[in-house]
Amino acid sequence: MAVQIYHEGAAEFHLPQSAHVFYNPRARLGRDLGVLAMRAEAERLERPLEVLELMAGAGLRTKRYLLEAPVAQMVVNDANYTSFDVLRAHVGDDPRVELHNELAQRLLCRFYLEDRRFDWVDLDPFGTPAPYVPYLTGVVRWEGLLYITATDAPVLCGAQRGESLKSYDAVSAYGRECHEIGLRVLIGFVQRRLIQANMYGVPVMSYFDGYCWRVLIRAFKGTRGFNIEHLGFIVQMPDGEYRATMAGVPAPVNHEYNPSTTVRWAGPLWLGPLHDHAFLSAMHRAAHEDYFADARRFLAKLNRELDELPIVYSLPVLADRLNRSVPSTRQAVKFLRAQGYRASPVHHCGSAIRTDAPLRVLLRLWDE
Repeated sequence: MAVQIYHEGAAEFHLPQSAHVFYNPRARLGRDLGVLAMRAEAERLERPLEVLELMAGAGLRTKRYLLEAPVAQMVVNDANYTSFDVLRAHVGDDPRVELHNELAQRLLCRFYLEDRRFDWVDLDPFGTPAPYVPYLTGVVRWEGLLYITATDAPVLCGAQRGESLKSYDAVSAYGRECHEIGLRVLIGFVQRRLIQANMYGVPVMSYFDGYCWRVLIRAFKGTRGFNIEHLGFIVQMPDGEYRATMAGVPAPVNHEYNPSTTVRWAGPLWLGPLHDHAFLSAMHRAAHEDYFADARRFLAKLNRELDELPIVYSLPVLADRLNRSVPSTRQAVKFLRAQGYRASPVHHCGSAIRTDAPLRVLLRLWDE
C-alpha cells in the first residue's frame, strides 16, 4: 500500500492511503493549542502530565504530545482496527505509552472501576462528544483538564435544532451568530453533566476555529464553587436584539417562525467567561518554536476578546437590515466604547462584535 509522509510540528507521520486513515490539516490548530496547553499545565503543576487520549486515530495528536509536551505517561486508545495498526506503528515503541483498542465507553468504565484518573483527558470524536462526556467525570483528576472537541456543525449551528435537543439537551440557533451560540451550548452541556457528578468546570480555553469547536475545561470537586447565573439562555427579540436571561425552560422547536412576532430562544447554555486569560498567556509564552506562529496569533486574538460577554452581533446582518454598507469591526468597537459600553472583536468572526450595548445604541453607528 502506498504511504504518504507528512510533517507537522516536530513530528513526521507515515500514513497509508486509506479511507479510514487520513491527515486533516484543518485540525492542526487544535493540536498546536493542545501541546501549548499541556506545557502550561505541566508548568503549573511542576511535573509532567498523565494523559488519556480516547480517540487517537492514526496517532498524529499522540505523537505530537509525546514529542513536544511534558508527558509522564499516556494511555492511548482507538476502536478502529485499521487506525490502531497505524497508531501502534507511530507510538507503540515509546515506553510511556499504554495502547488500547477498545470502545471508548468500555475503557472509561473500566478505568472508573479501577480508580484510574488523569491530569488531561482528550476527547476528539467524529461528530458530537455528547455520548462520552458523562463517562469522563469518573477518570479526570480534581482540577484536571478535559479537552473536548465537537464537529457536528449542523446541530450546534441550528440547522438541526431537534437534533441539538437530543445531543445537548438544548436548542441551538441558526444564523450568523450560530458559532458563538454553539460554543456556549457545548460548554453548558458539559457543565450540566459535571454537576450531575457533583463536580463543576471552569473554562480555560474555548473556541471555534472555522472547522470545529474545542473547549478546555478544568474540573473541580463539588458544586459550591459553581455560579448558577452562568447557566441560562440567549433570547432574540422580534427586532433582532439579543438578550441573556436565566428564565424559562428549553424552548420547543418552532416550526412556524415569523421574524416579526416570534421570540427565539437558544439554550440552556453557558453565559460565563470562555477563557482563563492567565492560562492563555502562559500558553503564549510556551510557544517558543517558529511553527507555533499561527497558534500565537490565535492566542493573542483570544486574549483580546471580552469573552465574559455572551452577546455577539454580526455587522453584515445588521447592515443588510438597514440596506447600508458594513462598517469595520474597529469602527464599531470604538463607537460603542465612546458611548460608555463594553465591546471587543470576536475570535471566530472578523465581522462580528461582543458587546453589552442594547441594539438601539449599536444601530446608531450607521447614523454616525
